[in-house]
Amino acid sequence: MAEELVVADASTLIGLAAAGAFDLLRELFGQVAVSTRVRDEVLAGDDRPGVRELSGAIGDGWITVIPAEPSAAMAANLDVGEATTLTLAIEHSGSSLVLMDEAIGRSYARAWGLHVTGLVGVLLAAKREGLVPRVRPFLERLRKGSFRLSDEFVDTIIKEAGEF
Repeated sequence: MAEELVVADASTLIGLAAAGAFDLLRELFGQVAVSTRVRDEVLAGDDRPGVRELSGAIGDGWITVIPAEPSAAMAANLDVGEATTLTLAIEHSGSSLVLMDEAIGRSYARAWGLHVTGLVGVLLAAKREGLVPRVRPFLERLRKGSFRLSDEFVDTIIKEAGEF
């Protein structure tokens, strides 16, 4: 069986960069793949979070860019980044982990039998692996930026992380 392919969508990359947690991807997974469209979406942000981080990771070789063209049905229902991310995961001969935050894209991933997690899942995995002592500071950085996270959502994640 081929090894697991970890494929990331733009929102997770941007969110991890905004939280100051982008390098957790390398620490948790070693290698990550993105579609050409996802790369272009993130890098189009000029000085937005993720531009410098993704450029550096591609240059360092731990993020690989792979071209992918989604099916017409997938492209009709998802944004192009989500559709190409799922296409890469589906086409991989081994198991795949999809890093995606959008609800509809996650729903499609599950329907295809793919494993899926998002920004918060990455943070929680990093905590479980002992890579970070707490997830709260990352969530607070997101809240101070342009990410809208309700108090209830943050409280739920903090409890799940065991940081009452």
